[in-house]
Amino acid sequence: MTLLRQLTAVIIALFVLLFAGTVAISVSDARTYLDNQLKTISQDTATSLGLSLSQDFSEADMVLVDSKVSLIFDSGYYREVTVAGLDGKALVQRLAPTRVPEVPTWFVRLFPIETPRGQALIMSGWQQAGTITVAANPAAAYATLWTSSVKSFWWFFAMLVLTSLLAMLALRLILRPLHLVEAQARAICDREYPVQDKLPWTLELRSVVVAMNRMTRKIKAMFEDQAEAMERLRTDSYRHALTGLANRRYFDMQLQQMLGSDDEFHTGALLLVELKDFKAFNERRGYTAGDELLRGAVAVINEVVQAEAGGDCFVAHLAGASFALVVSNVSEAEAIGFGERLAAALAQLHQRGLADSADVGHVGMAIYRHQSASQFLSEADTALRAAQIKGPNAVHVHAERGVAVVAWSATRWSEFLRDVIAHKNIVLHMQPVLRNSGEQAVLHYETLLRVTGDEGQLIPAVVFVPMAKRLGLIQQIDRLVVAEVLLRLQQQRYGENIIAVNLFPATLQDTGFVAWLDAALRADPAAARRIAFEVPEYGALENLEALRALVNLVHRHGSQFGIDHFGRGFASFGYLATLKLDYLKIDGSFIRSIDTQRDNQFLVEAICKIAHGLDLQVIAESVETDAERTMLATLKIDAVQGFGVGLPGEM
Repeated sequence: MTLLRQLTAVIIALFVLLFAGTVAISVSDARTYLDNQLKTISQDTATSLGLSLSQDFSEADMVLVDSKVSLIFDSGYYREVTVAGLDGKALVQRLAPTRVPEVPTWFVRLFPIETPRGQALIMSGWQQAGTITVAANPAAAYATLWTSSVKSFWWFFAMLVLTSLLAMLALRLILRPLHLVEAQARAICDREYPVQDKLPWTLELRSVVVAMNRMTRKIKAMFEDQAEAMERLRTDSYRHALTGLANRRYFDMQLQQMLGSDDEFHTGALLLVELKDFKAFNERRGYTAGDELLRGAVAVINEVVQAEAGGDCFVAHLAGASFALVVSNVSEAEAIGFGERLAAALAQLHQRGLADSADVGHVGMAIYRHQSASQFLSEADTALRAAQIKGPNAVHVHAERGVAVVAWSATRWSEFLRDVIAHKNIVLHMQPVLRNSGEQAVLHYETLLRVTGDEGQLIPAVVFVPMAKRLGLIQQIDRLVVAEVLLRLQQQRYGENIIAVNLFPATLQDTGFVAWLDAALRADPAAARRIAFEVPEYGALENLEALRALVNLVHRHGSQFGIDHFGRGFASFGYLATLKLDYLKIDGSFIRSIDTQRDNQFLVEAICKIAHGLDLQVIAESVETDAERTMLATLKIDAVQGFGVGLPGEM
C-alpha cells in the first residue's frame, strides 16, 4: 500500500473514531436529558392530578375521578395512570403499551429510555385517601432522540467524506515531492539524470529532495568522469595527437581484424598517401606551418572519403606526413577510381595556400587478394615509391591485382539481388554467443547472412551488401532477414534462445521499415521477446535520434538492442547514458591477443566498468584462443563470441 493511502486510511480511521465517540456522547446526553424530562413530567402530572382528585375523593365521586383520569390519559403522553386506595388496590387504572413506530427496534434496544413513575398522595380532608401513580410515554422521547441521532450521523458522515477528500488532496500535494523522487530514482536506473529544481516547503521532504539531487549530480559526474578517463586512455593509446586520426598502432590492430574475417573485409584496397618533402617543408616554413599542412591534408582526405566511400573507408595517420586508407567492399576498378580522385584532390592544398607548390604528394595502392597484412602493407609501400617516381600527385597500383570473387556488372547485380528478395533466397548461419562463465550457457545466437550464387556457392554479406546499398535495396534485405527470423521463432525452431539480427545503419532512418517492424513485433509478442537487434557503432551514431527512437520501439515490444563493433570509431562514450541499450559487443581489434596487450586490457576493463554501471552486458568479439578468454574473464567480460568459441552454421 502506498504512503498516501496509508496516511489517508489513518486519517479516516481517526475521524471515524471521533465521529463514533461524538455521536455516542451526543445520544447519551440527549437520552439523559429526556429521562430527566420524562421524570419531571411524570411527577408534576401526578402531583397536580393528586390535588385535583382530593376533592373528588372527599365527596366519594368516583365517576368524576374516572373522567379526570381518562382525560389525562387520552392525551397520549402517558403510558400509565393508576389511582389506588389505601390498601394499594387500583381503583382506576389506565395502561398503554410503549409503541414507537417511527424508530427502529434496534435503536430502542440499543438506547433504552427509562420512564420513572411520579407518585402523589390523594387527601380527603386531613386524611390520606389514596395514591396516584403517573408514568410518561417515552415514544415522543424516542422519536426526538432518533431524529437527533440521524441528523448527527449525516452531518458527521458528510464531514467525514469532505475531510477525507481534503485530506487526500492535501496529502497528495504534500507528498508530491516523494513521487518526483521516485520518478527521479527510476530515471537514474534508466540512465537519465533529472534534477528537481522546485524544492518542497516541508522541511523533511526538502532535505530528501536536496539529498537526491546531490546524489543525481554525483552519479552523472561519476559517469562523465569515467567516460572522459576512458576516452583519454583511448586517445593517448590509439589517436594521433595532432590530426585526431587513428595512429599506427590502431591502424595495425584494425587491419589485422579486418583481414582476419571474410564477413568484414572480402574485397578492397589499401592506399598509402605521403606528402612530398615534408621534412624540408618543416625546416623551410617552420613546424607551425607543417602542422597546418597536416591538418589541411586530413581535411582534404576526409572530404574525398565522405564523398566517395563514406563509412566503408578507414583512415589513419601513420607517422610524419604518411597516411593510410583502407577501402572495403569495393571492386578493383572502384578502388582505382577512388585513388585517382584522392591524388587529384591533394593539389587543393596548394590552392588553399598550405603547400608551396601543386606537387603535394603521392598515392600508392594495393588491391586485396587475401594476402597477409604485412604483405598487403609491403605491396602498398612499393606502389607508393613507384608513384613518387611517376611525377606530381601521381597514383600507382601494385602490379599484382586482386581477383573479384563475383565479377558482375551493376545490372547483373540488380537482377540477382531483386531475385533474392522476391524469392526470399537467403541462407542464415547462426554463431553462438556464450556466457563467459563456467556453465558455458548460450546468451544468444547472432545471425550471419548469406545468399546462394548462380553456381551454388554461398556469397557472404560483405560481398553483395555494397552493391545493395548503391541500388537502394538494403532496407528490403533487412526486412527479409527480420521476417525470416520472426517466422522461425514463431515455429519454435530455436526453443527459448534469443536470436540477434544485424541491421544496417541506413535502415535506422527508413520510416517505412520502422513502421513495418513495429507492426511485425506487435503481431507476435512471444517471438518479439526472443529477438535482439544490433547495429554497428561506426554507422549508427550518425543519426543518434533515429537510433534512440528505434531502441525505444523494440523495447516496448520486449525485444533487446545492442551495439556491434563498439569502440571501432572514436565517438564519445557519453552517448551510452542516453540510450537504453541491453549489451555492447567490443570490436575484435581490441580483443585479438588481449592476453599480451596491456593497453587493450585497461581499455576493455574500463568499458566493462562503465557498461556494468549502466546495466549493460559486455560481449567480446573475435575470441580465438583460451588465453584470450581467460584474460577476458578477469576483465569481467560477460560473454564471448568468435571462432574460438563457436563456428557459425545453419540451424
